[in-house]
Amino acid sequence: MDKKIAIIDLGSNSIRMLLMKIFEDGSYKMLDQVKDMVRLSEGMGEERILKPLPIKRTMNTLKLFRRLIQVHRTDHVFPVATAAVRGAANQKAFLEKVEAETGFQFRVISGEEEAYYGYLGVINTLPVENGITIDIGGASTEITWVEKNRLKESVSLDFGAVTLTEKFIGRERITPEKVKRVEDCVKKELEKLEWLKPLKHYPIIGLGGTIRTLAKMDKHKIGYPLESLHNYQMTFDEVEEAYEKVTKGTVPEIRKLPGVNKDRSDIIAAGLAPVHALMKRMKTDRLVISGNGLREGVFFEQYLKEINYPKPVLDEVLFHSVDNIIKNFGMNAKHCHRVKKLALALFDQTTELHKMGDDERKLLAVAALLHDLGTCIDYYNHHKHGFYLALNVRINGLRNYERVMVAFLVGSHRESSLKEDWKQFDMLVKEEDMEKVEKLSLFLKIAEKLDRSEYGSVEDLVCYVTEEDVQVMVKAEDPPELEVTSAMTFGKEFKKMYHRKLFIV
Repeated sequence: MDKKIAIIDLGSNSIRMLLMKIFEDGSYKMLDQVKDMVRLSEGMGEERILKPLPIKRTMNTLKLFRRLIQVHRTDHVFPVATAAVRGAANQKAFLEKVEAETGFQFRVISGEEEAYYGYLGVINTLPVENGITIDIGGASTEITWVEKNRLKESVSLDFGAVTLTEKFIGRERITPEKVKRVEDCVKKELEKLEWLKPLKHYPIIGLGGTIRTLAKMDKHKIGYPLESLHNYQMTFDEVEEAYEKVTKGTVPEIRKLPGVNKDRSDIIAAGLAPVHALMKRMKTDRLVISGNGLREGVFFEQYLKEINYPKPVLDEVLFHSVDNIIKNFGMNAKHCHRVKKLALALFDQTTELHKMGDDERKLLAVAALLHDLGTCIDYYNHHKHGFYLALNVRINGLRNYERVMVAFLVGSHRESSLKEDWKQFDMLVKEEDMEKVEKLSLFLKIAEKLDRSEYGSVEDLVCYVTEEDVQVMVKAEDPPELEVTSAMTFGKEFKKMYHRKLFIV
């Protein structure tokens, strides 16, 4: 039976809600997400009291969330509260007021739990084996060490974008002296983390809206052609350039910077200090932006239990995500997997001709599984519809460059191709990449035709490569004349590409 769940993340700076649907077939889909910058921790001060105005803003947003939950007829709600509520002296009174007025019973999670959920959100949606995650909230900052996909260490530091701003910078002009005080505070806390010392040059994975602002600024600067921020990557020099822009001048001046959210402009300088300091300390040149964090971590904990997955971390992020897309879009899963099997068999047995490796093999596998993605819109021109969808649907586990390559492969799986459109993405793919797309798409075209009936007539194949030709021997229970005839229509293209005659028998 399908289920709808809501995850509410009551943070120190913003409050966010994720509405998800888990289908009976084990797939999932986002229905809605909403956020509001309520600044719950504003003005708490050393007495750690949640103030009336931030509480009022929070209550108004929670009442809106309740209405959305009712409209969607949500089955389960998982509300969690983090640093502001965790450290509030009037926590009990606040939570009682929330329950009385909205019905939400918030679970106040510890700093360690907050770090753990951030880790779950990252590790189940990004291809991270080793790295350091940092999640900069309004009143706390969580840092974790991930080694071989496992959480090794974590810490929750008692500062965030709002609290650092209030303590050191204020709302007036930002000066070098104010920035140095923030940096000294952050540096002092980082130096206490002994377990960071041997992790030099590890990639940093950044979570939260503050760090996503870095990516937005960089995208505006370079005219980046895609929308997605998930798995967007920046060098230290690119991070430092953006950091220098937001750490001088006045709030109105910072608000005008392209990519800076006006609701975050007054706290962005102090908010980015921890990630800048961490990258300097670790001497790393790679920041990976995660679009997912605590909310997605809470979701994956519930979702993986719901489908009886044996552990809280997926074994294979990329292909779990692709299979989820296949189910969401109502594709013929058996056909998709047969095309993948046949395309990879052709690829693996002709390496002496194409001379490509594991990276290209992965792209071919994903494109083979998603080649019919566009049929959910219409059969006619479904390769073109598939191109657009592959560019815009969330494929966890791929970098944006790889997503563009997969999109072009999906768009080239029929007789016509989209290679003339590649220059709008020339920031990500080059001419030599499009040559790879041409070579790979040929395997995809042949594989799809070998399952033309979508019945599985062709079970497997063996290739024999000689100086003059490539002989493909297909294994089939029933005579596959239709499939072989269809696949042989690419004989001329194969000869042109690889200088060998193609025979399929």
